[in-house]
Amino acid sequence: MRYEHLAALLLAALLHTQVNAQQPEPLHDSPPSSRYAVQITPYAWITGLSGESSPFKRAPSLDIEKSFSDVWHSLRAAAFLNTWLRRDRYVLNSDLLYVNTRESEVVGGLPLVSAAEGTMDTRLFMGTLQGGYRFYDSEQASLDALAGFSFWDIRSRAHLRIAGRSRHHQESFNWVDPMVGLRAFYRFNPELSTQAQIHVGGFNVGSRLSYQATLTLNYDLSENFSLTAGYKMLDVNYRRSGQVFDAHLSGPVLGLSWRY
Repeated sequence: MRYEHLAALLLAALLHTQVNAQQPEPLHDSPPSSRYAVQITPYAWITGLSGESSPFKRAPSLDIEKSFSDVWHSLRAAAFLNTWLRRDRYVLNSDLLYVNTRESEVVGGLPLVSAAEGTMDTRLFMGTLQGGYRFYDSEQASLDALAGFSFWDIRSRAHLRIAGRSRHHQESFNWVDPMVGLRAFYRFNPELSTQAQIHVGGFNVGSRLSYQATLTLNYDLSENFSLTAGYKMLDVNYRRSGQVFDAHLSGPVLGLSWRY
């Protein structure tokens, strides 16, 4: 069951803040004496996609099972960005996700259409914004509690050819999920550190349930830059007003962080 991975990452996040508290080194984002810290990380996500989706309102739901190569083949554009700000013990975190795909195939189950030749464009945008408080802070480890929201926007557009005539059909839907989360950081030595983030939300306010979990290993290239590599999972289950988007994305991440 995929929620077992969520529990495992949460346990790892908590353990990272309590193991080997000696050997003080400067924090990856900044030492506790610094009042301000900024970290910006654009990253690539090598993810597959599985789940269930209805591209149009009250259309039959379609099962989705795509590997990364399948996603890459239909990809038109993608962007991922994580930003972290801190002032004293108050923190602000944002994470942005944008994916635009086009698939060329026979499309069935559209409103008033049984089957048609054509292409399907799908655009997914998700933005998370959370504020919080650093309730544990040492020279080697930190733990932040977070609360905020995620905004989801999904748009589908079909370009169809039926009996020699071109037709277009477009729909979009969006929702907001309340979110709570934790961020844990632990430094092994002056160059090497690890970071875990987990966020859970939805609670039937927007989606039934959604979560994000990321675990990374970070290597400092200089005082201001570091390489980040790890694994990320995102899961959302939205079912309202004839719209269905129940998706699970997971795979390796690779990023470059700039911090000040």
